[in-house]
Amino acid sequence: MKINQKYSYVNKAITSVLVLVIIIMTCPGSVRAEVEQVETTPSRIALSSLEETIDSYVATNQKKTAAVSVVAIKNGETIVNKAYGYVDFEQKRQADTSTVFEWGSTSKLLVWTSVMQLVEQGKLDLDTDIQEYLPEGFLKKLEYDAPITLRNLMHHNAGWEDRLIDLWYSSESDIVELGEALQKFEPRQIDQPGSVVAYSNYGTAMAAYIVEVQSGQPFYKYVNEHIFKPLNMKETSMHPSQHDNLNVLKKRNEIQGYTTSLKLIPKNRAYISLYPAGAAIGTAEDAAKFLAALMPVDHSNLLFTNKETLDEMLSPSLYYDGTSNPRIAHGFFEVEYWVPTLEHAGSTAGFTSKFVIDPESKFGLVVMTNQSNEMAYSVGLVQKVFGSSFSTNSVTSESGGYYLPARRVVSGFTKAYSMLSLQKYTTFDLSNFANVVERNGTIEKVSIPYNDFLPVSNLTINLIKASFIALAVAILLSLRAIIGYFIRLSKYKLKNWERPGTGFDKYHIAINIASLALILNTTLLFMRALGFAPYSSLRVHLILNLVYVILAAAYLVLMFYKLLKRSYSKKQKAVYIMSGISAFLFATFIMGWDLYF
Repeated sequence: MKINQKYSYVNKAITSVLVLVIIIMTCPGSVRAEVEQVETTPSRIALSSLEETIDSYVATNQKKTAAVSVVAIKNGETIVNKAYGYVDFEQKRQADTSTVFEWGSTSKLLVWTSVMQLVEQGKLDLDTDIQEYLPEGFLKKLEYDAPITLRNLMHHNAGWEDRLIDLWYSSESDIVELGEALQKFEPRQIDQPGSVVAYSNYGTAMAAYIVEVQSGQPFYKYVNEHIFKPLNMKETSMHPSQHDNLNVLKKRNEIQGYTTSLKLIPKNRAYISLYPAGAAIGTAEDAAKFLAALMPVDHSNLLFTNKETLDEMLSPSLYYDGTSNPRIAHGFFEVEYWVPTLEHAGSTAGFTSKFVIDPESKFGLVVMTNQSNEMAYSVGLVQKVFGSSFSTNSVTSESGGYYLPARRVVSGFTKAYSMLSLQKYTTFDLSNFANVVERNGTIEKVSIPYNDFLPVSNLTINLIKASFIALAVAILLSLRAIIGYFIRLSKYKLKNWERPGTGFDKYHIAINIASLALILNTTLLFMRALGFAPYSSLRVHLILNLVYVILAAAYLVLMFYKLLKRSYSKKQKAVYIMSGISAFLFATFIMGWDLYF
């Protein structure tokens, strides 16, 4: 009897499943798709259990979590809105849904939306040379005749080098007006417009300035009036120091920033000079309102007058080289999870964010944390909800080699930072790289959505290696000279010998002491640069490096003169010449790595 009951239950279950399948399959396609979309995330997590899934994920990662705020939306409705962890570990203040986070580069989406609003009004055209919209003579460092368009700015392929100094300030008093900042810190144009994608804060800020010029409003005021106000985003500020929303400013001062290992970042409050590229601060709930407006469920459109404008903004505008695979949709990055999505990530001194939408199913996710370069949520949780890449293909280079991000610095002392990002590849895993351009077994370009990677010649690599070997040799020679001098000096004093003077010892010791001072000065230069010191305060270090070059040249001239005019022992000559070699190597290193500007 129990066996019969068991089979009866099984038969009923099978029958129920078959009936459900028949009902779904016989439904009209649009209805069936709607049922599937309403019930699951893109990774097939049931919406009814999404909150529980996120809770479990956070619990698993709790030991490496500061604060994280997560909002999921579907068809304009909030499915999940939760905050976890601490905004301040030291004070044990917990995060909640009213906690504000720095958007970082996700702020750029506000720029592209503003541009498209003015395109809709006929005030801007995406394919017009931007110099048509700028004051005459605004840009002074263009190297190519090809025009730069707003579409180039959206695609991050205007050709500008990256800039690391004066991007962030530790004091709001250092902030200048957007137009002044763009002119003051205009970077060199190092690539032909349209040739490579090199993620650019400068290009985004330029687009925002064009919005300023055409609208007659400071950019933050434009965003307040045309995006935040219609979307009722009362807990978000775009002002570089949040003075347009004092409640947001107060809340920002209550939250700390941490590393991925949960160490407090002392100076986690920074001010961005090109503020439209990364200054927005607000709640995840407000950010979700913005994402929801990009996926309206009916004909209501709070951002644009015409639905066609929104459709255009979210449609592909740049494809990977040689393919039909979309890469960028008017500033929104196209990323393939289990479904095609549009996303943007952001990171600041102590915060990380990620916004992802699937316009087809009208599902969106906001993830915001108070940890720098955080990946457990901005990458891991996003993949949990949207599914990870299916790609297992790879491309192997016959020779392998080093690759440098197209987003790079090529002039000034900060170009050393770019060289630190050199990576060697032999095989390119296409689950990490979206596209590889290969010709005759040679990899010419490798791409991810946000950036291209370019091969670096063996000559360049060898020169870099040689420069650091030379630096090591110079340091050792200087240390040997100084240590040897003081050992001899101690020996003379210990035995009460009269110290023999050659008349040149003082110059020999002076240049070696100057060499050690150079090392200290350059170390301070890079440490202060990492601490958001303005360029104006770093000039003293650069000037001192240039002074060293002059001293090194003077020492070499004087050394050759003295060696020709006076007779020294072979040992003395060797000591002086080694100091000359050391000074020459230091000076060459300064000039080669632009450590003087």
